[in-house]
Amino acid sequence: MAHGTMLSMKDQRAEEFARCAVVLAAQLRETRRESAVPADLQEQADPFAAPAPTGEDPFAPSMAGREGVFDQALSNGLAAIVASEWPGKESDRTGRVLSASALLQVIEKHIPATDGIVLVPDQHPMPQIPQAATDSLFQAPRLSSHTRIDVRTLQNGIEASQAARHGRGIGGLQHRHIEALLALDGHRSLGVMGEEQQERIQQTAQAEDTASQKRAAEYLERIGEDEATRRAENVTNPNAYHPKHNPGGHDLDTCPVCGHETFCVEGLDPIFGRVGHGQCLVCTYTRTPGAAEDEAFTEHLRSMDDE
Repeated sequence: MAHGTMLSMKDQRAEEFARCAVVLAAQLRETRRESAVPADLQEQADPFAAPAPTGEDPFAPSMAGREGVFDQALSNGLAAIVASEWPGKESDRTGRVLSASALLQVIEKHIPATDGIVLVPDQHPMPQIPQAATDSLFQAPRLSSHTRIDVRTLQNGIEASQAARHGRGIGGLQHRHIEALLALDGHRSLGVMGEEQQERIQQTAQAEDTASQKRAAEYLERIGEDEATRRAENVTNPNAYHPKHNPGGHDLDTCPVCGHETFCVEGLDPIFGRVGHGQCLVCTYTRTPGAAEDEAFTEHLRSMDDE
């Protein structure tokens, strides 16, 4: 197999792992949040609060295809790890990639488990990054000298998912199976979930902004240009800056949909402080903080190209 093909396969496995693992991680976060708060208080719950211990709680019973997603993430993640640590051992004599169960056996053969846990040492530890260098925009990465592979729990997860995957009953995935899967992302051959999550956030922000602009354009057409102009002339900024009473306020900005200076800015993107998020007081176009951040980054790239 050519070197370029090997790199391509490595990237493909990491990408498939990330695509599936991010979906499972999001569902895990959601189900934990719901299970930790009484139903009548869920709307008031802090979405960033630490989840309560889940024990043997079933994982996302209402999520369609969760067993298949788990299996796809696990198979690709383990294949990437084994191929990185022991090249060639991820496949049998015919070149067929081993099953997830067999890949776990390969890992245990090379690094014996202790109480069902295998610690794969990092051959290239990441250097310590000074905290001062990361405080402004990003948090320092989690540093570790090993990847924790919970062989016993992952094998149990494989067995728990077989019934649903092969039409023999319902699945039995639990939160601990997903947690053991997500821990694989700490290996140097993976480490891809953060990038995948950011890309999904960006895509969601772009889709929401496109939909908002479309709704605003339709509304603008409905009320007509004369009415839009009349409303624009009578707009009062509800979030105007005042050094004492509203120091966090902003001047009205130009709306990208109707073109009037009627966009009420509620705040600026957190990275560059260039683009405001808020709502137009005429056509009702709404720009979310995520869309503002995405637009600010695009403007930043344009400014770099112009230099």
